[in-house]
Amino acid sequence: MKTLQVKLPGRSYNIDIGLNILQTQLPNVVLKKNTDLVVVVTNETLHNLYPDHVSSILEDSGIRVAACVLPDGEQYKNLDTLSQIFDFLMEVSANRKTLLIAFGGGVIGDMAGFAAATFVRGIPYIQIPTTLLAHVDSSVGGKTAVNHPLGKNTIGAFKQPEYVCIELSFLKTLSSRELNAGYIELLKHGIIHDEKLFDFVQSHSLEPLDFEFLEEAILRSCAIKGRVVEKDETETGIRATLNFGHTLGHLIETHAGYGKYLHGEAVGVGMFFAAFVSWRCNELVEDDWTRIKSYLSQILTPIKLPPLDQNLFREMILHDKKSQKQSVNFIMLRKLGESFIRKGTSVEMLWNDFKEFTEKFPEFVEIERR
Repeated sequence: MKTLQVKLPGRSYNIDIGLNILQTQLPNVVLKKNTDLVVVVTNETLHNLYPDHVSSILEDSGIRVAACVLPDGEQYKNLDTLSQIFDFLMEVSANRKTLLIAFGGGVIGDMAGFAAATFVRGIPYIQIPTTLLAHVDSSVGGKTAVNHPLGKNTIGAFKQPEYVCIELSFLKTLSSRELNAGYIELLKHGIIHDEKLFDFVQSHSLEPLDFEFLEEAILRSCAIKGRVVEKDETETGIRATLNFGHTLGHLIETHAGYGKYLHGEAVGVGMFFAAFVSWRCNELVEDDWTRIKSYLSQILTPIKLPPLDQNLFREMILHDKKSQKQSVNFIMLRKLGESFIRKGTSVEMLWNDFKEFTEKFPEFVEIERR
């Protein structure tokens, strides 16, 4: 097992990473919280795969537990499903001493975290992420949100977990597609902040699962994110670099329809596009662009989008058809392992770059004709 600590002003929390660690680590942490009730928020898929798994571990230690089981899928990451969590908390008479546990992937982590941030103005919560993507993305850093029909993750709050337990055995039930989506997020942290991590990640294949490699890769990836969050918890500066690939990635998820593509699949193409823009603007040298392009082109999932014109592109980038803004902050690369925030990037310029990108790489982004 490896342990990483995220240190924030006035508080900190541990991230434990390892194989078969949940049964020993989780009860110890929960017992120290002096809670009167634990509510485990999970989804139907996990509940069927691991029936009452977390509840049983805690109940064996004398902890009172209730389980809130939600439908599974990105399409359910909305205010209606969030209300189901609130309804459940009311039904079990939850209060400020209640501890919430998010047991699932990024959708569950985001919704349970948002519920914890807002129910009775805030209750503590713990993350038990079950996908590789959630291990290195949503479970660390305290960003919680639900989707709006016009924009991904547009309704949310910052809420740091009390503890994160990354139990690697849950990866055994993931599909190759889900593993690859998480692998792309691992790669992202290397591309934007650590060239050595980029080299390390691409030097290992994901399947068959190599838990020694995964433990080290996840540790290094979470360490990068943790250091950035320590410097900028609420994303007023450097934390925005973690959004590399997300400008186009979120557009893809929203425009294609929530759930059609996994978050990592959409962001992967967004990363490819952001690297392309960096190269086109003469920020990223040819050798680094070639390295990134060569590797991403081997692992990306082809994306097919409904018809898209400049006006719709602008609306979706800005999340508001009535906005008077003409520019966004766009994350770019100076070199492999070093990113920066390009403030005031013209949406028109991005549209022109996007058109050229789709012409050069039609195998990765196809836009349907009207």
